Amino acid sequence: MNRIELLAPAGSPEALDAAIGEGADAVYLGLRDFNARARAKNFAYRQFECAVDRLHAMKRKVYVTLNTIIEEHETSRLYNFLKYLSAVEPDGLIVQDMGVAAMANAYFPNLRLHCSTQMNVSSSEGVNFWSKQNFRRVVISRELDLQQIKEIRRNTSAQLEVFCHGALCVSLSGACLFSSYFGGKSANRGRCTQACRRLYASVANPANKKFFFSLNDLQLINYIPELEEAGINSLKIEGRMKSHQYIASVVRAYRTMIDEYPNDRDAAFQKAAAILRNDFARDKTEFLFMDRGNRNIISPEKSGQTGIALGSIQSVLADNAEVIITLAKNAELQPGDHLRIQAEDDSSRETYKVTNVENREITLRLTDGKPLPNEGDRVFLVSRQDFDKPYEKIIGADLEKYRHHPGITPVPQLLPIVPKSLLKLRDGIFVKIGKTADMYPLQTQKPDYLIFPVTSGNIDEFLSTISKTQFKPDDVIIYMEPYFDENACNFWSSAAQKLVDRGFNKFMANNYGQLNVLRRFSAERIAGPYLYVFNSFAAAFLAEQHVRNFVSPLENNKRNLYQVQEHIKNQNIIVPIFAYPELFQIISRLDNHFHEKFLKDVQTDYEFSVEYGKEKITVLPEIPFSITDKVNDLKKRGFKKFFVDLTGMKVSKSLYREILQYISESRHMEQTCRFNWKDGFYFDKADDK
Repeated sequence: MNRIELLAPAGSPEALDAAIGEGADAVYLGLRDFNARARAKNFAYRQFECAVDRLHAMKRKVYVTLNTIIEEHETSRLYNFLKYLSAVEPDGLIVQDMGVAAMANAYFPNLRLHCSTQMNVSSSEGVNFWSKQNFRRVVISRELDLQQIKEIRRNTSAQLEVFCHGALCVSLSGACLFSSYFGGKSANRGRCTQACRRLYASVANPANKKFFFSLNDLQLINYIPELEEAGINSLKIEGRMKSHQYIASVVRAYRTMIDEYPNDRDAAFQKAAAILRNDFARDKTEFLFMDRGNRNIISPEKSGQTGIALGSIQSVLADNAEVIITLAKNAELQPGDHLRIQAEDDSSRETYKVTNVENREITLRLTDGKPLPNEGDRVFLVSRQDFDKPYEKIIGADLEKYRHHPGITPVPQLLPIVPKSLLKLRDGIFVKIGKTADMYPLQTQKPDYLIFPVTSGNIDEFLSTISKTQFKPDDVIIYMEPYFDENACNFWSSAAQKLVDRGFNKFMANNYGQLNVLRRFSAERIAGPYLYVFNSFAAAFLAEQHVRNFVSPLENNKRNLYQVQEHIKNQNIIVPIFAYPELFQIISRLDNHFHEKFLKDVQTDYEFSVEYGKEKITVLPEIPFSITDKVNDLKKRGFKKFFVDLTGMKVSKSLYREILQYISESRHMEQTCRFNWKDGFYFDKADDK
């Protein structure tokens, strides 16, 4: 049996040295372009080429992250970036955007493609879908438990990679819109502001302030034998934003466990666990791996900040260059250590270097622009000076021979094929609802299509209710939820046929595994908003899957939508014009910890509602997205299909009629926001230089 690969993050040259020095079999890293950790140091081109050269000589592997979505105006730059990678030949390219996959497969078939966890692949149907698209490995979803992982392994021959350690996103991977909704800093573009780590207050009881959404860190070191036995090919450590000290301790611990558990599992675990006590991270959880009802997922009373908690500041004495803080107890610090100080109200988090220690009085170096700490602020130790260890430098000082820089070559046009569509959707208004009771108000003025999210928990209720309304099967689009695990596969394998037999022949897929399932049925496949068509290459990819119609992503903006429209042929874009976007889609059972209905961000005063469903928890904004006043402009540009999402609302006849009135008159709706429609993503202007 081949030993399992230990894959470590390398967010900087120092982290690369530490990862390899402590025994990682492979590293994953980002370059300055197109990766989901834009705030990491990342690698210059010559540094990257040197790293690939050196690591290949050492029989180690290098994987490159290209795990963001790509806008249309970036496709030329993307083409040249892929051409560059094709010349350098890393061992794998970790991808999120299906447009990247389409371009790579068409022009650079030597690139070995891996599915990013951002693709939300959580079933064997999803793995097998991407296997057919030249993907060699899939990073499967972090929401899966051991039995689900084993089931996937039994039903696919592709390489499987599993996260084993590090930070967890509270939201379903690839489905978080929070950071993007409030400022355009999209998680799908590498600019996540980690809003889930903030302090929130109950609207009903403002004194109840907690870190409701800040998950503990994943730690599966005790289950390496089970993962290896299950046939997992690679264990992945999260942490491209972490220090080289963190990387060193975590890699050392997992290397110890992998190498020593065959001789004595308990002894290996005790040794590895002792090493991990110095990882300067959050409390640990097994997440859903062994127990899907696990209550040890969050520690809402604690800050979501990484580091060893040292208490709070008792007093502050400052001058121009330094500040002296006093803690309640001696923290056994020394010069060169680094502390992170978090404001009591969670409004700021800054890191300082320790320059002197006298018992409980700690002198910190101030740098320009950093605020003074205050009494009551929380203090965390994030690195120790004496923890550093000399590692062999992977990237040398002389990089003169490395010259494979991306050139400027016009991108060939990959025209979408004309999909063999069974049906042609009518033009008009497509209205999505979340509850069967909401069907009745919509009968007063029937939309051109009703969109309904069918699940294993509501399919019988849906069929019973729809038969009592004016809606015929031909008027309905069956919406499939983004999370699609093995249980959902089993359900939809029979449910899709049941629905088709009843005359329902239109399905909106939001997961690639669903496209794989729907191939077996005579039904129209529509790409939902979570398949992220941000560029014409993604549209071309869908066309090859015989998907003729797709919903423009909720994060999309006017400029990009118009540019995509210019490049595609014989495909129909359904444009969202009103919605309460699902900011978080949470699969884990956080309702074990709290039952607050309305929460407020203590920094911004933004309010949110929390919907507790049978299969997920959904966080919705107080203020909806709306571009109802742009409908006439959109029609002039040739758009004829419009998406209205009433999920999360209490739908009444009067409210529904009012929204339709705004649409028909192309009027602005008060107390709504534009999302990214006007300004686009936060950093597009800088990227256009």
